[in-house]
This record gives sequence, C-alpha cells and structure tokens, in this order.
Amino acid sequence: MRTRSAMAAAALTALVLTLPVTTASAAPAAVSVTADRATAPAAFVPLGIARILDTRTYDQTPLRYPRAVGAGETFGFPVAGWSHHPPQELTAVPDDATAVVVNVTATDTTADGYLTIRPDVAGQTGTPATSTLNFKAGQTVSNTATVALAPRGTNRSPRISVYNSAGQTSVVVDILGYYAPSTPERPGQKYDPVRPTRLADTRVEGGRLGWGGIVTADVARRDLGTADARTVVLNVTAVDASTEGYLVAYPSGGTLPRQGSHVSYGPGRTVANQVVVPVGADGKVKLFSTGSTELVVDIVGAYGPSGHNLYSATTDQARVLDTRYGSGAPAFSTLRFPVAGVAGVPDNATAVTLNVTATEPQADGHLEVFAADEAGRPETSSLNFKAGQTVANAVTTQLGGSPGSVDIYHHAAGSTQVLADLTGYFTEG
Repeated sequence: MRTRSAMAAAALTALVLTLPVTTASAAPAAVSVTADRATAPAAFVPLGIARILDTRTYDQTPLRYPRAVGAGETFGFPVAGWSHHPPQELTAVPDDATAVVVNVTATDTTADGYLTIRPDVAGQTGTPATSTLNFKAGQTVSNTATVALAPRGTNRSPRISVYNSAGQTSVVVDILGYYAPSTPERPGQKYDPVRPTRLADTRVEGGRLGWGGIVTADVARRDLGTADARTVVLNVTAVDASTEGYLVAYPSGGTLPRQGSHVSYGPGRTVANQVVVPVGADGKVKLFSTGSTELVVDIVGAYGPSGHNLYSATTDQARVLDTRYGSGAPAFSTLRFPVAGVAGVPDNATAVTLNVTATEPQADGHLEVFAADEAGRPETSSLNFKAGQTVANAVTTQLGGSPGSVDIYHHAAGSTQVLADLTGYFTEG
C-alpha cells in the first residue's frame, strides 16, 4: 500500500507548476440537441471490467475471425461476451439498460486518425460529427466513453458501433458498467461529484512502477464525502513512461482481472484516462502496471447509496465547445462555457460527461476541467499533451455558477485549440 504525507501532498499537487490565469471567451455550441434525444434518467450498475470486442482475435468478435476496422468503416457489434459453445453470444447488459460505459482502445494503427464510438443505428453511414479518441500511426491509445443504447427486445444484445477515420485499426472494447432503472433485485447506484482531488502520485512517494507494480488508493473517505462509495470515477495518468504497458484498476481485496485494461502507455508519453472501478470492502482500489511508468491518480466522483444523481446519455453527441471558431485558448488561460440549458441539457443538471480534446497545441501542457466558480483551481489534471499532438480524454465534471457552467484551465506556454463534446448529464432523482 502506498500513502502520502500531508507535506508530500502539498509539495506537488499538479502535473506541472502553477502559473497566473487569464480568462478567454468560449465559442458557442456548434450542434443543438433537443431534450428528447437523451435516455431516461438511470442509476449505475458496475461490472468491473470485461471484454466485449477484440478485432485481433477470432473468438471475441461477431465476425468469428480477426480483421482490422478499415478506413471510413462503421463497425457495429453487440454488447456481449463470447463463448466457444452455444449460445456463443452472451448479452452483457439487461433488456432495460439505457447506456453503457466502455473503455475503447485503438491498436496496430497504420495511419493517423480517430475512432468514434456511438449507438449502432440501422443504415448509419458517413463521418460522425465528433470523435472519441485520436491516434498516430503505430500508437496504442485508450479512452473511456458512455454510449446510449436503444431497446432491442427480450434477451437480445443491444449494439454499439465504432467508426475508424483512417488506415487499418484493431479495436478493443471493455465494458465497465451500465445505466438502468433501479429494481429491488438490482439496486443501482446514484452519483455525486467530488471536487477533483489527488489521491496518489508516485513521483512524490513510492517511486516509479515497474512490471507488476501496484498502487493502492484510499477512495472511500469521509473528508471527500465518499465514505460509502461503491464505485468511483478516477482520472488516472501514466507519466513519463519508459516502456510499453498498460494499467488495470480493480477493487482492493479482489483478484486482478484476466482481461481488460484502463490506460495504455508508451515510452516518453504522458497519458490520462478516466477510470470507473468498484471499491473494495476496505474502501480502496488498486492499480496494476505491466510496464515502467510514474502514476498519478485523481478522484472526480463516486456512486453509492448516499448518491443523489441519475444519468441520461445523449443519443447524439453534441459539440458544446470549439475554440477553432476563434483564436484558441491562450497560454495559461481559463475557458468558461455554459452547459446547462445548452444542447438539450436541462437547467437543473448537476454534472456532465464530456469528451475533451486538445489539438494544435503550440507547447507541451495540460488541461484541468472543473466546475465554474469554484474557489480556486483544484490543481489536478484532466489530460496532457505535447506540442503538435491531438489528445482526447473522457471527463466527468460538476457544473457551477448560473447557468451551470464548466471551466477548463489551459496550462501551456502557447495557444491550444480545445473541443468538448457532450455525452450525457446528471440530474437529481
């Protein structure tokens, strides 16, 4: 188990040094979505982590043979596990599930491009308006996504799809959980946001992880309001990796999952991903590494019996911020943009899920996403980028101010274009 002293926590609370903040205006939403284009409010049911697609293998794809996803192809697949005997397709969610949370990985990429994961709609073709993750040729990149589901009848697996923009790309998808109405037999968990707080940083204590290295994070804490948390939402960052590898999160006291990964990293890269993981009986979670990297863990929210909020996933993702219509985010600036009342989000929304992308950065840096009007920045990080790199990460953030708004602090010595795509929202219920 790794712990941090108060002195160590104060010594290094952000990935890079804090500098003065200026304020920049944000571009208006590029897409409008009506309120009826979202799923009904629902509670969360965690599944740990389980593989539902791997196009590299014959036994974890509906094709029953390995094949990369081609350029411009939309590849639909059921939300299901697989077996070697009938029934081969084992549905992973109940009939009344409204949305799924998945970790999507692009690997064996042959060209620079992006993936978009979305509901599988009959006859759906063409280029999507938003993206889920961006990759360079030869890179392995992961991101978490929440995807709305359409009912498909009793004992029939709902389907989602992945669009590949360029080259040949192998795609791996792991399911982390789903949203559905609570029932006495299946009580769901409600969500409460947490002010982003750093839980672990191996650069301060513990040292770099090697193969098989484990960091234990105390997540069920009275001081954070998460004492009875059953599942937590973390932002996990692999910093300055020196080898290829990946991270897997799982509940303390549980066994390491046989399949699945949460964060993929490579030499010289700093990579963040949102992680949704059940909490162990001792109130802790563990993170296992298969390579050499430093590790930073921030908590942003929790599900549990004392939670207050239910989730609605958008059936069409909407772009709610795009600085390319203006001058971009200046160096060391804060972008503030309203989300409540925009793109179908109700005025009483308490938190939102976004896919945030940094593109065309002039210098290395990071973004911090948090509720507007908070008393100072939380000094954590949501995603990290290098000059010239395009990087995306899923972000769950509380709304602040009136109307409910989001702040994105841009920490870099040059300008960066910033995009935010809405994937869903929370309301009290």
